[in-house]
Amino acid sequence: RGPAHEAVRQLDPLCAERPGWAGARATRAQAWEQAGFPARGQVELLALAAAFPRQPGAVELGARTARQLDRIEEAVAGYRRLLALRDDDAPARAALVSLHLRRGELDLAFAALDEAIRLFPGDPFLRVRRAELLAANGRGEAAEADWVAAARLSPDESEIHERLGRQLLRDGRRAEALAAIQLALELRPQSTQLKDLSRQLEPERERYETPYLVDAAALARKPPDRRDDEDLVILSETKVTKVHPSGLSSTYLQVIARAFTPRGAEALRAHPIGYVPGRQDVRVERARVWKPDGSAVETHQEGDRSTSEPWYRLYYDTRVRQVVLPSLAAGDVVELAWRVDDVAGENLLSDYFGEVVPFVDPVRKERMDYVLLAPASRTIHASDPRLPRVVHAVRELPGGVREHRWTATDVERQVAEPGMPGAAESTPSVHVSTYATWDEVARFYEGLVREQLRPGPGVRAEAARIVAAVRARPGSAGLSEAALRREIVKAVYDEVVTSTRYVGLEFGIHGFKPYQVEQVLTRRFGDCKDKASLMHALLEAAGIDSRIVLLRMRRLGNLPPAPASLAVFNHAILYVPELDLWLDGTATGSGSRELPAEDRGATVLVVNPGAPPTFRTIPEAVPGDDRTATVVQGVLSADGSAVADGTTTVSGVQAPEFRRGYRSEIGRRAALERGLARTFPGLRVESVETSDLSLLEDDVTVRFRIAVPRLARPENGGLALPPFGQGQSWMESWAPLSTRRHDLLLTSPFESRFTTRWELPTGLSPAQLPPAERREGPFGSWSVSLRMEGRVLVAESLLRTTSRRIAAADYPAFRDFLAGLDRALLRTVRLSTGRGGSP
Repeated sequence: RGPAHEAVRQLDPLCAERPGWAGARATRAQAWEQAGFPARGQVELLALAAAFPRQPGAVELGARTARQLDRIEEAVAGYRRLLALRDDDAPARAALVSLHLRRGELDLAFAALDEAIRLFPGDPFLRVRRAELLAANGRGEAAEADWVAAARLSPDESEIHERLGRQLLRDGRRAEALAAIQLALELRPQSTQLKDLSRQLEPERERYETPYLVDAAALARKPPDRRDDEDLVILSETKVTKVHPSGLSSTYLQVIARAFTPRGAEALRAHPIGYVPGRQDVRVERARVWKPDGSAVETHQEGDRSTSEPWYRLYYDTRVRQVVLPSLAAGDVVELAWRVDDVAGENLLSDYFGEVVPFVDPVRKERMDYVLLAPASRTIHASDPRLPRVVHAVRELPGGVREHRWTATDVERQVAEPGMPGAAESTPSVHVSTYATWDEVARFYEGLVREQLRPGPGVRAEAARIVAAVRARPGSAGLSEAALRREIVKAVYDEVVTSTRYVGLEFGIHGFKPYQVEQVLTRRFGDCKDKASLMHALLEAAGIDSRIVLLRMRRLGNLPPAPASLAVFNHAILYVPELDLWLDGTATGSGSRELPAEDRGATVLVVNPGAPPTFRTIPEAVPGDDRTATVVQGVLSADGSAVADGTTTVSGVQAPEFRRGYRSEIGRRAALERGLARTFPGLRVESVETSDLSLLEDDVTVRFRIAVPRLARPENGGLALPPFGQGQSWMESWAPLSTRRHDLLLTSPFESRFTTRWELPTGLSPAQLPPAERREGPFGSWSVSLRMEGRVLVAESLLRTTSRRIAAADYPAFRDFLAGLDRALLRTVRLSTGRGGSP
């Protein structure tokens, strides 16, 4: 109130000195209202209108105030005076109509509406209002003429057709009402209210899924057909998706399944349905359980939960409707059907539609149908599901609709294997999209994010600070311009990775569109696309070109070149062309050279502004990029115990894991024990220290001292020493299955060196050293060798892998390759008091 009172105090003398200044008096009235005295302000506005009867603004304020005070006579007089001054004031005429109706002056209200229509003949809603007023007063024929005129003026306005339909329904003209409602529904297909009204008027009209549904009762009567030890089988799965011209859609899913065992019944008991509140409407249409005696039980429970993952700092506006069938038991057949309708007023992604429908699950399917109903004017691009028994058919339907249908029978279940390729490669699916080319995808995304990437004052200042800090480093003056630019890129990357927390607010369009870079910089958090955008803006401000990259993580599988789609990407990173460098802003603990394994070999779309995009895969690491080298030097005692010092150096994809594992000084001993416990069972960590783990561009080094109580075991008066400890069992880690159906994906090509140097007890020496072993092949190479250097037994091993993908046909050979290495590492050197030998 203080500032408002001060405004009144300063305006009082001004209004007294210049009583003809209407603006000052209007401002004083507003100040009185803000000061907490609305009555004083209203009196001021009424006086203002009386004092300035020729000024439209003053008259309008007075009329509006009189209407608020329910002083109808003054309000009517005020609006009439306003219209005399400004006869094209549509809001004033609308207010005058309302005031006449409040006074019961129907003829005057109609006269005011007639005059408004004469002045604004192109406004359809004036005719709508007159039509409703006419209909409410029993003048239906005149009202219908106005409805028709309004529809003619605005044929694409769904609301006009809806109001007409509801009026016709009130008049008992059901057929005509249905036609108007259907026209409104065609214009606004996402409207839940219109769909419900249409179903009430003609229940079968909107049921686009009806021709494709399966008779669940008939399937329940069929004799069970159990194969092997399966717990359940899907008798039929039918998905029907109807796409509207806007790209919004409606989906109906019917699943009929039989449970053979209690475990199968438990697996069928709960079904999650994802949706976005406010943008989608979900409805469970059927939830039935057929018992073996033929009786049917229709009961289910529903509950909602959020899909946000706060433990990963990811927050979504999507939710899951959980449908539970409590009465399900072994031997039952269940039918569950639900529909999800887009009800939003607009498509967040322009008019794009795309989805991926898997045909194979961990459960066998006797039949699977996917039906896509799309406007014939929209071309649908689709992939081949790569199934032996699938039929794809396309046909034209009435109303300009084209039906695309895929039907598969006797679909075997998929048995999951560790390290198998992602779903895009291992799971037969149909991928449909309205995009014809990747250029269309890139152009849309470029337009979506262009303004978000534009650096503002804060970003430019931050970029200038980073560049200045790089130039001020010792030795920077002697760097070439190219080397200096690389250092700037590394500094920008390190700043975003270390100073911007990973938090994803995936609400609405921001599931695809980053927040504005100035906002990301200010609040110091963001998700993958926010971090990539911030890096891009900082580099742009520093004069360095970079490109936003849409990425599909490797665990989801690589994509074929067609169809082009936006729905398949789940990550965003950055590409710097001049350095051929890929940067992942979410890779906490990783240096700029240490691209995460999930990004390597992944399918990407590089968005090149003003140029065609690049659809490709990120190159894999080459042998030598990812290295681990461990050197252990110790003294072996006569009782078989040992004390040793060691150093492990890690670079590449495993370095971030070491930085995270050894970040806490308190937990370093435990981390080292976990890392070496299998090689040296029973070890005790006496000390451990690391290099500076905050230097992301440097390799990680861990230095340690350990005591091993039982390195060698007594044997025949001597010792049996495993020089590499108990071994790492490479076959168990990388190839645990005896056979595979799917290819095996390794983390990346890598190099692992392990060297031990054991000073032997006085009087003991090797009876004989095992010979060196070496193997090379299509998967890489390994070597194991032992030698004596005086009283020190030196054992060296090296494993290099050159391929990330092992074909299923080559898996037995790869397993044998690793088994040979394990055998060589586990060979024992026998130490005795006699003269030592050499190989």
